[in-house]
Amino acid sequence: MASAISVSVHCPGAIAGLSAATAAAVVGVPAAMLAAPTRSRPTVARARQLAVYLHHFALGASVSACARLFARDRATVRNALARIETMRDDPRFDHCAARLQAAIAAQRDMILALIAEGAAQ
Repeated sequence: MASAISVSVHCPGAIAGLSAATAAAVVGVPAAMLAAPTRSRPTVARARQLAVYLHHFALGASVSACARLFARDRATVRNALARIETMRDDPRFDHCAARLQAAIAAQRDMILALIAEGAAQ
């Protein structure tokens, strides 16, 4: 996990946007809307909650880092995490969430490997 921290210092957009882009694509909303300062419509709010969840669990970001990335306070982030955890009680949603987490973790690992390869050259 330490390598993810060092990469975020050198290229913050390389990994930070994975969760937002994934959640936005799955829900079908523009990724830019997830960091909007307003609550937005319910579909965007749900996509944001999913993105926060993925950012926290798939990428290992702290609650504070999630709050900064999505322009929310930590209480809102904790609420988003709790809502998605509750949704995971549904086996179909749980299966999808688990696959999204695995996909994002794989993308993170690929990005880290490419960066490490580039740094070694």
